Amino acid sequence: MVERDANGRFTSEYKGGPGRPPKKREERFLEITLSTVTFKDWEDIIKKAIDQAKKGNSTARKWLSDYLLGPPVQKTEITGADGNALIIEYVNNWRDSAEDHIAEST
Repeated sequence: MVERDANGRFTSEYKGGPGRPPKKREERFLEITLSTVTFKDWEDIIKKAIDQAKKGNSTARKWLSDYLLGPPVQKTEITGADGNALIIEYVNNWRDSAEDHIAEST
């Protein structure tokens, strides 16, 4: 059991905070990736994607824009039961939560 102080914070004996610790398989995957892909390799990959995007490759354009800007948020307006508009955001971003965010507009 993780000990907390009177304010609900983790005590100094608990290192790492809440959440699932990385699995050995994930740690090994990251280790292999970092030891295999050099900065020069990564630079070559990005230059190739830029070249392909300039030639009209939509997959390369999407990869670059998602990597640099993040994928766009899609919004759809729907009228709720009370007649007010509801905005539903479908978040398609690996950096954010995968949950749908629903906000009632005023």
